[in-house]
Amino acid sequence: GSSEKLQIKIEKRKDIMTKNEIIISLQKGINPYEEYYIEDKVMEAMLEYPNPFELVAPILEIIESNPDIDFGTPGDLVHFVEKFYKKGYEELLLKSVRKNPTMHNIWMLHRCYIDEDNPLHSKFALLIKEIKEDESVSNKIKKVIEEFSW
Repeated sequence: GSSEKLQIKIEKRKDIMTKNEIIISLQKGINPYEEYYIEDKVMEAMLEYPNPFELVAPILEIIESNPDIDFGTPGDLVHFVEKFYKKGYEELLLKSVRKNPTMHNIWMLHRCYIDEDNPLHSKFALLIKEIKEDESVSNKIKKVIEEFSW
C-alpha cells in the first residue's frame, strides 16, 4: 500500500548527493600536474541537483582558488556553469574574477565578452581595464588578458 511507496521514495533519496557532498567531490578532483577530472557520478549529481544554480558560485570559487590547475578547454565545470549564461552566471563570474583573476576565469569572462549583445558587455570590459591597471595583479595574468581582444 502507501507505506511501501513511501519506503521506495526514501531509498531513492539516499542516492542524491547534497550540495556539500558535490562541492567536496569537486574539490577532490583537484590534483596538481594533472588535468581536472570529475567522476561521472558527481556530474550526474550536479545535473540532477534540484537547484543547480546554487552550485555556480562554489564552482567559480574552486576555479579562482586553483589558478594553476588545468580545468580543460573549457572543461566540464565551465560547460556546467555556462548553462546559466544570461541567468545569473555572468554576475557571479564578474565577482569571482574581481576577487582573484586567473588564466581560466579570464578566459571564461572573454567567452562572455565576445557576445556583444550581452547586457553586461561594458562591465566585462571595465573589469578587465581595472585588472590591467591594478599593480597588485601579476604580469602573468596581464599577459593572459593581452592574448585576447577586448
